[in-house]
Amino acid sequence: MRRAVVLAVLLAATANAAEKTPPRIAIEEMAVAAARGSLGASLATTPDGELWLSWVEPAPPVPGTAPAPAAADSTHHHGAAPAGGPHTLRFAKFDAPAKRWSPPRTIATGHGVPTSSADFPQLVSDGRGRAFALWHDGRGGAALSESADGGATWSTPAPWTRNGNPVEKFSLVRLADGRVLAAWLDGRVRSGGGKAQQLFARVLGTDSDMLVDPSVCDCCQTTLAAFPDGGALLAYRGRTDQEVRDIRISRWHGGKWDEPRTLNNDDWRIAACPINGPRLASDGGRIAAAWFTAADNDPRVLASFSPDAGGRFLIPLRIDRGKPAGRVDTLILHDGAMLVTWVENDGSVWLRRVTPDFSVNEPVALAAAGSTSTKTVPRLALWRDYRGGKMPAQVIAAFAGEGSAPLRTLLISIPEGELLEFENECGCSPTPEQLQGFPLRGTIGSAQPGTGTLRVQHAELPGVFAAGTRDFKTAPEVLTAAQPGRAILGRVELREGAWWLFDVRLLGPP
Repeated sequence: MRRAVVLAVLLAATANAAEKTPPRIAIEEMAVAAARGSLGASLATTPDGELWLSWVEPAPPVPGTAPAPAAADSTHHHGAAPAGGPHTLRFAKFDAPAKRWSPPRTIATGHGVPTSSADFPQLVSDGRGRAFALWHDGRGGAALSESADGGATWSTPAPWTRNGNPVEKFSLVRLADGRVLAAWLDGRVRSGGGKAQQLFARVLGTDSDMLVDPSVCDCCQTTLAAFPDGGALLAYRGRTDQEVRDIRISRWHGGKWDEPRTLNNDDWRIAACPINGPRLASDGGRIAAAWFTAADNDPRVLASFSPDAGGRFLIPLRIDRGKPAGRVDTLILHDGAMLVTWVENDGSVWLRRVTPDFSVNEPVALAAAGSTSTKTVPRLALWRDYRGGKMPAQVIAAFAGEGSAPLRTLLISIPEGELLEFENECGCSPTPEQLQGFPLRGTIGSAQPGTGTLRVQHAELPGVFAAGTRDFKTAPEVLTAAQPGRAILGRVELREGAWWLFDVRLLGPP
């Protein structure tokens, strides 16, 4: 009888669990005034919180002729003029209260602005009131234009190089000090008869090109993510003499690049370029990474996480639904959850959330098969991060569509707080508050009630700040309980320009 009762209770619990469904991710489409055939959608966030969307519109067809086709990858055939023309590089700003895009503005028009699915323009705003647009010109070179008035006017495009070296696959990132770092594939050695494409980097406003890697995959996109300590992490597809084309990373800090190393040993051997680059996203010193590989004849999208600015990565998770084309992007929320998008072979676009404890949720369809351009590379931007409570995180996705929606943008609301509660039924997972900020180990120096700060000698927090002594803002009860010489564990977070120490735990005797 007792076994029957226990079995009935278990069955009832199972039934109740089956009835529960996770909170839904909400998706809302927003129209963009872009012309049919537009490609190369990119998203950029300014230091003051604005979100800019850029894209390339093809030239309008001449009456009585068919529209010029968009080049599948017009940037990789050096010396060839782009298809059609003149094309136009445009951008719009996101109006959050109205949930719509501003009327488009033009950055540049001409044959030096190609439409391409693989090498699209990059837009970045620095911390000094300027914005930069950088794009491949379709002939092996690149052009840079600058705006000092919020995009109202743009300078005449200037060549990226003056020596005629072929360049492509740019990435840009704003550093913590407001400067802008660029990375790109460079053909200066191949122009002289060498075999390999190289990877270079440069801080905008300088003439110093830095060699990062002397042998990389010919035409896969690069990606950069910045850290609060002023450094950055660069990811790209490498290339060995044995034609292994796995993802590599290199960290830039102290004005120098670390020796490149492999992010994960996929061992993908392919004697061609897959035109499928990785993507990075950062929160403090934490890194989310997503990439495509077809090693062992098994195409798949993988994602991994680094807690220490790329020093080490977790064993990757498989993200796709079984038949991916790749074309990935990723974001990381402040609680450590990751978002990954990719395209399946049928053209459908998908999003998947990776929980803070590094497990995957069910995928969510962003676009059905046949509703997107076969040439699209979806891009993501974090519009509103998760900061605890019930307020959802909000993400913008942009990609090329088909038919009446030539360029599609989606406002995606992630009910992060509700998802964390749903995933914590056992009560054994960290609370949302315990997922905020970054872990810190140190020793208490002195409490300073007058300034509300606690002086702590601490170890390095990779990507955030070096080892040393720092004054942290903290709560009055933490100051009262502080014991000089006592080792602590805590969490730190940047709040309105000041570093705060919270969730403090004393370790051992003084």
